[in-house]
This record gives sequence, C-alpha cells and structure tokens, in this order.
Amino acid sequence: MTTYAERLAQIERPRSRAALWCQRLAVFAVPFLIIVIGGHRYGIVETQATFWLLGLGGLIAMSSIIAGVRGFYELWTYGHEAGLTATRGVLLATVLLVPFMYQGVKAFSLPPLYDISTDLDDAPEFDSALDDRTDEMNPIVEPVEAIKRIQLQAYPKVAARRYPLDSGRVFREVVGLVGERDWTILTEDTKQGAAPIDDEGSGLVAKPNTDANGLPLRTPLPVRRPLRSTSAAPGDQPPIEAVQVSPVGRAGIASDDVNETSNERYVEAVATSFLFAFESDVVIRIIEEEEGTLVDMRSSSRWGPHDLGSNAQRILSFMADLDLALQGLGQGS
Repeated sequence: MTTYAERLAQIERPRSRAALWCQRLAVFAVPFLIIVIGGHRYGIVETQATFWLLGLGGLIAMSSIIAGVRGFYELWTYGHEAGLTATRGVLLATVLLVPFMYQGVKAFSLPPLYDISTDLDDAPEFDSALDDRTDEMNPIVEPVEAIKRIQLQAYPKVAARRYPLDSGRVFREVVGLVGERDWTILTEDTKQGAAPIDDEGSGLVAKPNTDANGLPLRTPLPVRRPLRSTSAAPGDQPPIEAVQVSPVGRAGIASDDVNETSNERYVEAVATSFLFAFESDVVIRIIEEEEGTLVDMRSSSRWGPHDLGSNAQRILSFMADLDLALQGLGQGS
C-alpha cells in the first residue's frame, strides 16, 4: 500500500510558464548583450544604436526578473513547478543588471557633465579632434559659470600640474603615458610657424603662441594656487604642485608678469572606455614657463549628456601616473 506522501509525489505538477520565460529571457539576454558590446567595439554597430540596444538588453533582463517573481508566486499559491527554473533565471538576470544598476547610481549621484578640464577659464583647445567629430556628437563649447561651479564642486581634485622640469622632458613622458594607455594619438602635418618637437617621430608638433600676424603673444604666467601645502628642506628639489589655473587678462599686465618666450605643446588622442569602447577626445597642453612646466588636460565624451564620471577619473588617473613618472627628476634631466 502506498503512503499519502508517495501518492502525492505521483501527482503531476503543472509547470509555471512564467518561470520558463524567466529563464529563457535571461539566457537570451546574455548573447544579445555580448553581440551588442562586441559589435560596437569592432565598429559594426553605431554608437547611437548601441545606446538603444543596451537599453533593450536591460529591459529584457528586467522582464526576466518580473517573470521570475510571477513564477515564485505561482509556486507559492498553486504549487506549480517553478522553483529551480525561476531561481536560475532571476540570478542570471540579476548578474546582467549589476552593471546597469552601478551606472544608474553614478548617473544620479554625479552631475550631468561630459566635458572636464583642469583649466575652466582657458581650457586646452581641440584641433585634430574636431575633424573626427560629427554634428550628432556632443558639441565642444566653453563652459558657462554654472558648469564651472558644478565641476569644481563635484571634482575638486581635477587640477593642473606644475613640474620643476623642462617642457621637452615632460612632453616625452606625456607621450609615453598616452602610448601605454593605447589611446589613438591624433597626428597632424606640421603647420607653418610650427616645428616638430618630438624626436621620437610621433609626428606631433609644437604650436607657438602667435597672433593673426604671426607675432608672439605676451602670454601671462598662470597664477599658482596650491591645493595642498608642501615643505622642502634646503637643497631639495622643488615639489610637484597641483594648481588651479586662473589666467590673467592681457590688459594692464606688467612686463614682469608675462613670459614672452613661452610656448605650448599639445598631445591630442582618442580614449575608449574599457567595456563599451565609448570614445572620448583628450587634449593635453604642456606650457613652458620660466621655472618649469605647466600641464593641463581636458577630456570630452563624444556621445551622451552624462559621462558618469569617466572623464574626471581619466584625468585624475593620468595626472597621478605623470606625477609618479616625473617624481625625483631634476631640471633639464
């Protein structure tokens, strides 16, 4: 004679359709997102379409979780067979949604900026990057006062650097760090009035400060406002400074306050994000001063009204590596 438990086990339990769809949607979302990300990285899928397809992928994962909740409800209420199927689907969908949730948190906690610069009053200007930009991409404009305040409040550590080294030494380290990051360097032909400055053959050029008539500009030295106090013993090398640059207008500047022989060197490159390979234009300005070199940096996302903090992080990381590369080097080394 069979027991009640054995007879109950012989009863065929209906399978929850919601649980089945939970697993199916989650499994389908995996190759879908892989194809979208890979397609964008290799230039098969355009960036604007990628945003929509990523949103669709997130919607599929969300639908999977909703179907999984329905499956658990049918299991609890009607005894449908749904437990393992719904659990697998919900866990997989949750893993897929973690990057979306992480980026969503940053979107709400960080200001909607896409162009970050160490100098907000006289930001380094893009040149070669403008040739690669289309009308659909984010415009490159000078920040208004409200945007300046927002950046300073959100990213107070984004600041220029001043090094007690000659500009040629600093320039070579900058080019080396750009190469280590696998950024695409935007080279250009040598223009009239500009001379090649990279003896390693990268094709980059120096751009003298000249006006429309080709005469040297009286470029004021940036005003130093150290972010942190530093002390040095007598005879020690001057410390590397992180500075906020506040350009001074040309009117009313005394001859002692300007450097008529200063020049600027630029490195322009295209950086891509690690996972999605979204592009950002980067320009690094190296200004030769009387007692050292000032380095400014600007990073601007090509797509999207919100960079999710990537441009500020890119600048902070690059400047930190540049500090480390130049630490301990003397003037003219």
